[in-house]
Amino acid sequence: MKPLYVAGTERDLARHARTEPDARVRQRILAIRLLVMGQTVPQAAPIVGLKERQVRNWVHRFQAEGLEGLRDRPRPGQPKHLPTEKEEAFKARIRRPPRGMILRGPDVRRLLKEEFGAAYSLGGVYFLLHRLGFSSLSPRPLHPQTDKDAQDDFKKTR
Repeated sequence: MKPLYVAGTERDLARHARTEPDARVRQRILAIRLLVMGQTVPQAAPIVGLKERQVRNWVHRFQAEGLEGLRDRPRPGQPKHLPTEKEEAFKARIRRPPRGMILRGPDVRRLLKEEFGAAYSLGGVYFLLHRLGFSSLSPRPLHPQTDKDAQDDFKKTR
């Protein structure tokens, strides 16, 4: 099998791997580094947790585009309904619900439509909230006339 020639120095690749915040890109840089250090593709692939074909693909992208070639390219798909620049404003709005009100999925859906012009399905609302770090779980509200002592007495008698 013909060996792959990879341009670059081991020291430069090690420095880039240390400073790279994206774990997937770091894994690819380390695979390239192993090849520069003299490993073969079949030897380097299991060390970094990739298949041989993947390592070969990343080598070709690295040779054609350099370190930028190791980054993920944009994937096709439906564009976001809520633009990235409006996400912070949306998060701030969710954190300050109307007094005495707990926002439910349909409420958030209506808020997105009216205030941000973003039409979401109910499932899409929950996915968006999860992606932005919100939990859909909240404690159940207590009735104003709840008698905690009566509830405790009831629990003791059962």
